[in-house]
Amino acid sequence: QSLLAEISQKFENPDAHYKLARMYHDQQQWIKAEYEYSIASGFSPANKWPEAGLVRMYENWGKPERAQVAMNKALQSCTTDESFVMLAKALEKEGLRKRAQECYEYAIQVAKNKGGIYKEIGYYYLEIGDKVRAEDAFRKSLELRPYQPDVSAELGRMGVKVVAPDIVHYNPTIPTDGSNTRLEEEIVNKK
Repeated sequence: QSLLAEISQKFENPDAHYKLARMYHDQQQWIKAEYEYSIASGFSPANKWPEAGLVRMYENWGKPERAQVAMNKALQSCTTDESFVMLAKALEKEGLRKRAQECYEYAIQVAKNKGGIYKEIGYYYLEIGDKVRAEDAFRKSLELRPYQPDVSAELGRMGVKVVAPDIVHYNPTIPTDGSNTRLEEEIVNKK
């Protein structure tokens, strides 16, 4: 009743719609849950929980084709690398590990920051106990983005020796005759 009161006061409240969807979902009131998940997604497209809930609801309802359509729509709604990660984590929380893996694999194909996606999929594989795939994902992440102490630490815990990348410092040659460096000359000449 309190959720319905919240919604009647402010219909655009995505959290209230999501909580109501969860309640209907738990009660197997599929049509009402579907409606509320859709409303919650529409009011807060950046929040991936309603989309993941909708996928799980269709699977619980015994509608695998609708679950796949909802999954495809959720993947297409991701516009940033972070949104892919948020969707995958929401799917994991819903107990949809295969769907989460599907999300990560799709993100690897389309993401701009593949290093960040490989890092997250590495953590996913660690969580499900697949250390071989986790190590592979973490290695790929470090290849793409070498300065990730958290990824290096995970590999270290897995017994992998991680060598820090070389750091190149720019050290301009200082003239010994008291004249300006080339950079200093460029600055002086611009004035």
